[in-house]
Amino acid sequence: MITKTKAIVLRNTNYGESSIISKMYTREFGVRTYILQSIRKGKSAIKPSMIQPLSLVDLDIYEKPNSSINRIKELKNNPLLMDIQDSVPKKTVALFLLELLNQCIVDEQYEEELFDFIAAQIIFLEREPLNALFPIHFMLKLTFFLGVEPQGEFSVDTPYLSLEEGVFVEQSGVSTVSRETSELISLLSNNSNWPMVIVNPAARKEGLNQLIKYYQYHITKNKKMKSVEILSELLR
Repeated sequence: MITKTKAIVLRNTNYGESSIISKMYTREFGVRTYILQSIRKGKSAIKPSMIQPLSLVDLDIYEKPNSSINRIKELKNNPLLMDIQDSVPKKTVALFLLELLNQCIVDEQYEEELFDFIAAQIIFLEREPLNALFPIHFMLKLTFFLGVEPQGEFSVDTPYLSLEEGVFVEQSGVSTVSRETSELISLLSNNSNWPMVIVNPAARKEGLNQLIKYYQYHITKNKKMKSVEILSELLR
């Protein structure tokens, strides 16, 4: 059965002499794996450049629910992510997002709202000037869709974010972050005008590192983020 869907390319693996196995997050079916045959020999209408990781694509697919690998009839980029590919800082942010998404999104997740959020953020990264707070903003908003959003907010009575409990608390402890970082996380969580927030590089790096720890507590189970050091250096 041929059906249509939108997808985000998460990972590609060369297969055989000329094919590619592509892992994609689709809007209707969640994570799916597709084989694109002869794509590296130029015999396919779909070119490797069309399925760069994080690409947004429209698909016509042969969907078999019980099949571990499906096939694509037609693929179109929508939109083309030219600026992300041409800009080293944006490409670095994109690699960070990819690593995060590959750790967080599981096969059975297929919430359309989650897909729409990620797609909108990719388009924002493509079209808007790069803001160094974007990775932190993305991580915070993603926690809502993953069901682990920090509860409460920074205040005089609750000035510390507990990474383990996922809530702002009264007293500091083993798993709480500093007042300054707690305030930054709370501010960015509840501020629709986040691009206008001014944060010094050291505070920004600390906020990013603490959010990665938060994800390790609640989602990624202590998995390392290999791209974070490069990202931190680039966005100083």
